[in-house]
Amino acid sequence: MAKTTERVTGMGIRAYLALGLTVMALLFTASFFYFMSMTREMSVSGTRTYGAFMALTEARSKADHSLFERLRETESALNAARQNTSTPRQTTDAALTALAASIAELSAPQAATEDILLQLRRTATLAHEFENRLLMGFLLLGTGLAALFGLLRLHLARPLQGIMAFLNQLGTGAASQPPKRSFIVELGNIAASLENLGTYLSLATVRSQKLASEHDHFQKMSLVDGLTGVGNRRAFDEKLRSLWLQAQQGQMPLALIMLDVDTFKRYNDNLGHQAGDECLRRVAAAMSRAARSTDVCARYGGEEFALLLPGADAATAQAVATRVHAEVAREQLPHPASPVSTFVTVSLGVSSMTPLADQDVESNVLVRQTDAALYEAKAAGRNRTRVYGQS
Repeated sequence: MAKTTERVTGMGIRAYLALGLTVMALLFTASFFYFMSMTREMSVSGTRTYGAFMALTEARSKADHSLFERLRETESALNAARQNTSTPRQTTDAALTALAASIAELSAPQAATEDILLQLRRTATLAHEFENRLLMGFLLLGTGLAALFGLLRLHLARPLQGIMAFLNQLGTGAASQPPKRSFIVELGNIAASLENLGTYLSLATVRSQKLASEHDHFQKMSLVDGLTGVGNRRAFDEKLRSLWLQAQQGQMPLALIMLDVDTFKRYNDNLGHQAGDECLRRVAAAMSRAARSTDVCARYGGEEFALLLPGADAATAQAVATRVHAEVAREQLPHPASPVSTFVTVSLGVSSMTPLADQDVESNVLVRQTDAALYEAKAAGRNRTRVYGQS
């Protein structure tokens, strides 16, 4: 009986890839929300800073404009005072010059403030763009991971599953389709090698079955007599041993009938060996017809035949022997050289034993007793039956 291999428990490659994809998806999602949150905070912070600075700039611009208006009013007042002849002209001119310089400085554009506003606007814009680009990057990364998982499943998981299924089918001996090829060189080589192995095993299986059939055939042929078609001496010996053990274990009787064709040498000398072979075949057929369905008929050697009767006592075996005489007589085989009858006759010896479990008695005792009974039948004039132990 073939030894079965214990099935390995664990995680399949699809489940393993699915677990890996799940872990990667969780890490990807966590990273996505983390970076998106950080980017959103940066964008909001930049927008708020830009808005606060814009409000501060507008407030300062309003204050400067108010101060500018007051300075204009002061300038107008000074011009009016200058036209007044009572005010010293030099003092008025100096005040107007200083006031004009202040107005010119106040009305000049503030380059530093404009640069700061430009940088803040650019920072806010970049923060928004970075958020969009980060979102696009994560989308591309997710698409790449999904594509990678699909490729691994298509070119790695499926070929490996096909290889495992093919190996399982090879292990059970069932007919199977070879595994599909993969774009991965190593897996493709493995699939090709397994396909060659499957072909080799199929041929080996066919040859093994053929050898087993031939072995059974030769085994049967080695237990069958080639001439008569009944069991040969080897089959008789094996069956005698097995039936003896069964009778000993079950405390049942076992009977044996031994048959000898009367004056068979004269039959051969008178009618030829081909007729002698035909005579043996027909005697074997007659003995088989007279036997029960459980009995075993065999050619013991030459013109002698044996019939094993499991579970039969002496009376039952003697009844079977009577039927054997009748069946042989029905064959009507002419025997002109016989001193007994004009047709072929047979002599039979019968013996029956019940082997005891506590006695070491071999089955050869049954053969010796039956052979002795057969000798008595032949010595008494042939064409008769003798039972061992009966006068």
